[in-house]
Amino acid sequence: MPFRTVYFIGLLLSMMVSFSAWTKEQPLRIKKDAPTTYTVVKGDTLWDISALYLDSPWLWPRLWQVNPSIENPHLIYPGDKLTLFWRNGQPVLGLKPVIKLSPKVRKTIRQPLAALPDGLVLPYLEDDRLLTIEELQSSARVLGASDGKQYLAGQNLIYINGEQNLPQWVIYRPLEEFEHGTHKMVALKKIAVAKLEVAGAKYSGLKVLSQQHEILADDIALPADREQLAALTPTFFPTPSPSQSVATILGALEGSQYVAQDQVVVLNVGSSDQIGQGMMFELYKPGALVKLNGGEEAQLPDIPIGHVMVIRPYSHFSLAVVTQSRQPISLDSTLKSPLDRPSDDG
Repeated sequence: MPFRTVYFIGLLLSMMVSFSAWTKEQPLRIKKDAPTTYTVVKGDTLWDISALYLDSPWLWPRLWQVNPSIENPHLIYPGDKLTLFWRNGQPVLGLKPVIKLSPKVRKTIRQPLAALPDGLVLPYLEDDRLLTIEELQSSARVLGASDGKQYLAGQNLIYINGEQNLPQWVIYRPLEEFEHGTHKMVALKKIAVAKLEVAGAKYSGLKVLSQQHEILADDIALPADREQLAALTPTFFPTPSPSQSVATILGALEGSQYVAQDQVVVLNVGSSDQIGQGMMFELYKPGALVKLNGGEEAQLPDIPIGHVMVIRPYSHFSLAVVTQSRQPISLDSTLKSPLDRPSDDG
């Protein structure tokens, strides 16, 4: 079984165990205008379909009726017909049986629905990453080109320090540094893709295959980690983060103090906190401070203003995309598990 499949099944089981820990007495509310049947079309996402039926799309695992007889039963494809029905008083969404007619038609490879639009997720899976300070300090760096120019357009070989022997390389530029507790990581932006042409004793030459920005001396050169990328996929489904999970936004990749919908932020939780790809947090704005009789201060309840979905977890940090925001989100926003929201709050 491919590494990617094994990793995904393990992550799926982990998330489902976390989800099943939530009390099943919580009601599953279907939207009043939810369709009884729906045919999936190209361009749909799991988030779109979840939001079509549920006010809380992270409750998708409770609504979707998986088929245990097929591989990756949670996957949905364009052309699938979904039917909403009720079982033991609970709503269930399943695949409508499709009658196969003869003669048999030639099978085509179908791509399953991604959790979010590829344009939101793929750039942050393929082009951006976090690196620890130790990893950054030990990484190869761009020395320059033989012509001595500061901006390297990639027509000639670019050189990195050290004797290298791996064939595929990616050039990154360090951006913001993020810290919580004793852990520090630096956000990197992908600049170019290159391959090894010359391996020398003190430096090695790379041929640039493609680039998104001009390469600068002191940019970071990292071997292409294809196994790690294979383990990350846009095909995951929304699921709530574990009960009692709390997180904070450390900042945005672009360094802004406020973020909005569809932007990516860095969180101070990761896989060591049982956080996986697709897990959801609700965003809260701190409630106002008021004075009670006698001058005592009290803080009013926090206000829900949106939610975020983890798209790339690391050990102690995560990249997450803001899937909904009712107002600009500041860095003092609090993130809580949707499972801990009062049931009468929707």
